[in-house]
Parts: sequence; structure tokens; C-alpha cells
Amino acid sequence: MENRIAQGVSVLFHPIFLPFYVLLYLMNMNDLFAAIFTSRIQLILLATVVLTTILCPLLILFFLHRRNLVRSFFLNQREERIYPLLTMAIFYYITYYVMKGITASLFFNFYMLGATLLAVVALIISFYYKISLHMLSWGGCLGMLFGLVISFGFDMFWPVSVTIAIVG
Repeated sequence: MENRIAQGVSVLFHPIFLPFYVLLYLMNMNDLFAAIFTSRIQLILLATVVLTTILCPLLILFFLHRRNLVRSFFLNQREERIYPLLTMAIFYYITYYVMKGITASLFFNFYMLGATLLAVVALIISFYYKISLHMLSWGGCLGMLFGLVISFGFDMFWPVSVTIAIVG
């Protein structure tokens, strides 16, 4: 039972869903952002993020699994992480590039650029060590929240506290 709960938590907080969670949070964090993100823009942004950061990478992971380049969807071996991390870096950059033309998503653009760089760093490290991709991605999320606090003085006590609890 405990193993299933742990796997459920791991899937719920999986790095592949984090850009989607961050975008949802940014869209709803205060009235200013809610006013900037009209319903039409919200749908476009959410659809783009789901397509480029979740569906396409999962589809490529499926093909990698079918070609026996990846033995498991859990990427337990260090060597198995190379192609998926390269895929994630490419799709994160595509998301950044597509969204940089939408000025309403400026904060999210910076997050996606940072996530791209983290994916590249994780890719390089994965040639030598197996690191926690969950910790790396949630640490990037925490960095974005701290950036919002420092740059704009937003009250982020609860989001930062929850993120630290997830990371810890």
C-alpha cells in the first residue's frame, strides 16, 4: 500500500507535468495575471504547453521504448535518460520559442528558458551520474518562485512553503 502511495505521489509531481502546473499557477496567482490571461490566451497557452511538454515527449518516450532504447518508462538506468532528456530540452526550448511572441506569458517564458537549461545540465550530468530529475525540476520551480518574490515582492509564503515540502 505504501509503495502505491509513493508511486502515485511520484507520478503526480513528475517533472513532465511541472510546466503545466507552473502555468496554471501563474494564470491564477493574482488578479493582475488573471486580467492579462484572457480565456482565449489561457486556452492557447495551456494547449501549447500540454502538447509540447507532455504529449510530444511522452510520444517520443513511447517510440524509444518500442525501439528498445529505453527499457522502462521509469528511466531507472542512467544511460536510459540521455534521449528523453535531450527530447525534453528540445521541446522545452520549442515551448519557450513559441511563447516568446506572447507578451502575456513573460514570466512563463523565463521559466521555460530556465527549464531548458536545467534539462541540458541534467543531460550532461547524466553521462556520468544518475541524479534526481524530480529534485532538479522542483528546485527550478522553487527558484522561479524566489525570483518572483525578489523581483516583484509578491507574497509567496504558501507557494514557496508547499514547494519546499514537495522538494523535501
